[in-house]
Amino acid sequence: MQASPDSLYPALGRRAFLAGVGASAGWLLTRGLGVSRWPAPGETAAGVPELLRALAASLTPRQRELLVLPADHPSRQIANTISVLERPHLGTLLSPGQRALALGLCSGMLSAQGREAFAGTLAVEGRLDGCVLAIYGEPESGRAQLVLTGGHLMLRAGGEGAEGSAFGGGLAYGHQVGNHRWRVEGNSFAPHGDAANRLYARLAPEERARAVLPSPPHELVLQVQRADARFDGARVGSLSEPAQEAAARLLDTVLSSYPEAARARALSCIEGNGGREALHVAFYATHGFYSDMLAWGALEPAERARRGDPYWQVWRIEGPGTILHFQGYPHVHAYLQVVRDPARANLGEALGVTSEGIEGVRLRRVLEGALRRATGEALAFHADPVPGRFCPGEITTGLAYSLDPYRNHVVVASIEGRAMSAALRERVAAGGVAVEPERSYRVATTQYFAVTPKSLGEPESVEWTDLLLRDALVAHLRAGGLADATG
Repeated sequence: MQASPDSLYPALGRRAFLAGVGASAGWLLTRGLGVSRWPAPGETAAGVPELLRALAASLTPRQRELLVLPADHPSRQIANTISVLERPHLGTLLSPGQRALALGLCSGMLSAQGREAFAGTLAVEGRLDGCVLAIYGEPESGRAQLVLTGGHLMLRAGGEGAEGSAFGGGLAYGHQVGNHRWRVEGNSFAPHGDAANRLYARLAPEERARAVLPSPPHELVLQVQRADARFDGARVGSLSEPAQEAAARLLDTVLSSYPEAARARALSCIEGNGGREALHVAFYATHGFYSDMLAWGALEPAERARRGDPYWQVWRIEGPGTILHFQGYPHVHAYLQVVRDPARANLGEALGVTSEGIEGVRLRRVLEGALRRATGEALAFHADPVPGRFCPGEITTGLAYSLDPYRNHVVVASIEGRAMSAALRERVAAGGVAVEPERSYRVATTQYFAVTPKSLGEPESVEWTDLLLRDALVAHLRAGGLADATG
């Protein structure tokens, strides 16, 4: 049951409010969180630490219970959007004065270019009133971190964290405009895609051969790797000087959305891990489109030569401690992760250690083992591709949470053999179980796959549990479930 506004809203004192917002108080209150325009220089007198302290001082006990989490809470490792946290939206949870502080904080998370770009996202997807936030750490100290998430945005403000993340953790951004369109026409972040395509245009034929890969990984494979890992694509340091300059401009274009201090930290992290030269750039044959939306990878070489270069709508830059993944089809989902020390990137309780990377089918087996353990069922199903990976080093609760950012419930689906998807039928048969068309089978899976026919099929019924996949995975890893990766 949702608390009433009277029990949530504090009596925000004039002194605390003005200390946080300064001369912009009246402007912010009259405009709420619509972002008809961002505060101009001078309108917001305070910086992020002061605004965060003012917001913390204004919280009621109930608001504090909902918003303030320990600094190392595993949810802080998730790099996604509104699905990260389940709580009332800002328009319901915060008073007008507190919402004004939230707007000031949001403004402080972005540069002038970033405020212009993210205004498009906020205008389409519910404004800040529709966002949620969390404060990790002790907000009164000014060293805590605020995470703001909403439809197609995740922003962070405050301390960079003990793990040395440039932005305090992963960022996510996007815009629900230009869906399925060539060059994501009208999208706020189309300039990022344009900069990537200018880089491709600078590549020599042999460089293009290294940079173009068959298909992209899952967009949520965002766990940063160490310098000794394998990186796909063309190494920036091996490219021609014009291409290296275009790669630097691409990185600068993406980082231009964030304040100067955050950009400087990000570049310092990248330099500490071998510099831009150690980054790799990849484009994907399945997502290079021509104006009629035919994919480069679906055409014969002669037809590609006749048409010329496609527009690459999905691309990735990755190197030691850095990932920039841009998913420009069917619309823009993009993710940015930059850390100084990849070995310290995972938050929360340690659940085990791996000396090698675990991803793809091997990680899927671990997830399916978690589903079996949680339900007691003999059959389990998790679809491919898997949204994440375990890099060498500690496996923690934060890493487990990053594999289930959507808070998927564990369910048991009853499904006849004839109603199974091809993927499920093959999985069951591979486990040594004969699939009989008219027999009903019980399969442990997640709520998402249970209602996605192309993944699971058409179940007769679905039994829900109160357990989330992330919690099932944590319990499985504590019990030695990492052994499933070698099965």
